[in-house]
Amino acid sequence: MRAAELANEAEAPSSAAGEAPGEFPLDAWARGDMRSLASVAVSLWLGAMAFFAFVVAPAAFATLEREAAGRLVAAIFARYYLAGIVLGFLALAGCVGSGMLRGWRGLDWLPLALVVLMLALTLYAWAVVLPAAHAAREAGAGATPAEAGRFARLHRLSGVLNGTVMIAGVALLVVEVIRKP
Repeated sequence: MRAAELANEAEAPSSAAGEAPGEFPLDAWARGDMRSLASVAVSLWLGAMAFFAFVVAPAAFATLEREAAGRLVAAIFARYYLAGIVLGFLALAGCVGSGMLRGWRGLDWLPLALVVLMLALTLYAWAVVLPAAHAAREAGAGATPAEAGRFARLHRLSGVLNGTVMIAGVALLVVEVIRKP
């Protein structure tokens, strides 16, 4: 008799608090999807960043004249940051949705904090550093040593910001793998 009861329980979906018996527990399904949304968005974000940093930019500077490569990279940067911002908001929605559906517990705050950090740094790089670097680069060949130094500092800052975003993204994915569903 016990085996038959177990078989019936396995076939019928369990009901969560507030659900009528026999209803599908959508919040359990949605929790997994929200968590997956954050992981997929961050994975795509990291992939795009890595492809640009390790494939596109080096190839541009290896095959084009320095000025042309700089113009190409500058033209891509606005779209690069916009893609990061869109994926960042998707990841943020996934973290918030997952936390709201399952209740905030344990390490739930850490992926949220990492996504907020990634998004804040990307927004800063896009809205502040990119226009300043573009203006410093436009000074071009006639730039004073101070202007050339300003571009170099902004370029380093951009690299640090993007590197930090990548490290935070990898940390988020590690946390998502090790924490309980």
